[in-house]
Amino acid sequence: MKKITPRFLGLMFCLSTSLLTAQVGIGTTSPNGVLDIAASNTKTPSSTDGILIPRVDNFPASNPASAQNGMMVFLTTPDGTNDVGFYYWNNPQNMWIPIGAEEWKPGTNPSGDNLIYATRAKLTGTDMVITDDGRIGFGTDDPVERFEFRGPGDNDFQITSANTNPPNYILYNTGGTLDIPGPLAPNGEIGSFIVKTYDGNRIVETGGFRYFMDGVATPGSAPSKFVINTTPDGSISQQERIVVRSTGNVGIGTPDPSQRLDVNGDVRIRTLSAGPVYSDANGNLSNTSSAPLIRAAGKVTTDKTASKITGASVRKEVSGNYRITFDQPLSSSNYIIQLSSLHNKESQDYTITYSDQKSTGFSVKIAYESTRVATDQEFMFTVIDF
Repeated sequence: MKKITPRFLGLMFCLSTSLLTAQVGIGTTSPNGVLDIAASNTKTPSSTDGILIPRVDNFPASNPASAQNGMMVFLTTPDGTNDVGFYYWNNPQNMWIPIGAEEWKPGTNPSGDNLIYATRAKLTGTDMVITDDGRIGFGTDDPVERFEFRGPGDNDFQITSANTNPPNYILYNTGGTLDIPGPLAPNGEIGSFIVKTYDGNRIVETGGFRYFMDGVATPGSAPSKFVINTTPDGSISQQERIVVRSTGNVGIGTPDPSQRLDVNGDVRIRTLSAGPVYSDANGNLSNTSSAPLIRAAGKVTTDKTASKITGASVRKEVSGNYRITFDQPLSSSNYIIQLSSLHNKESQDYTITYSDQKSTGFSVKIAYESTRVATDQEFMFTVIDF
């Protein structure tokens, strides 16, 4: 026969009393609730003063039912995205709900920086941290800048809005303090968009868009300039390529443009062909001019040598007959030809005529006026087109 102890009798008495009063007291004779458990000593409690509810390493494979709505367990190890802690079953939501679990917990990164981190993100393999010195990291627990997003995949950044005031990137910099702002230093940098890459040895800056003061800010005046930098091949040092000054002047290859567009170097316009470039009344550039233009001109001596010529070449065919060929064909064969021959000291008159006028050139013939016999004689020609 088992021995019935006074403690057992006391417990039976409490239970029987609970059936009458619907209150149970453990460690107290005056329970103040359905179940009232008193510590052995409120000022110096023992290490066993407390309640141990069921402890589980994983949640049940089969979810509880409505009869277990409100049932509580203590999860001893992380289970999926659920960290260690108390949970109760919420049947309407069909899920375990954490009790008093903190999403953000304190920690330390490999660099020794104190921080807080998001527990659920951590359990899924993604770091979300805020260091004690104010750095924020997504995808890293050791951000190198004030804000860093790090990930191996497609890391686009998007701001979506539906407002007449669209999203803006705002870079604000002051020469004073955050509480007492002041002007930046003369030509001081306001802000930048910078790109980096790994060159095989280290991470380097390779270019960016930079904004500077263009002089000094004064009340009612804040001149600025915009600069684009790139890095040439064989170097890791950035060079200023394009600058837009506060005057609106744009410089390519020069930091101090003196005109609306100032280019230090050669310029190519792919829609233009070889030859002169003209501007119309609206400032449009082309190879075509609406005004009369000299397309070719030259001075040809009696020995068939062109002592001075432009836009064409000359070839003697037979005595007194020459062929003028343009360097570039004209738009049509309808152009003006001016011819003149050297004055004859022997008082013999000459005639000079043209023929076979084509877009590629024309022929010239010089002859004695009286006999019509061809002869070599120095002459000049001018071709005008419009």
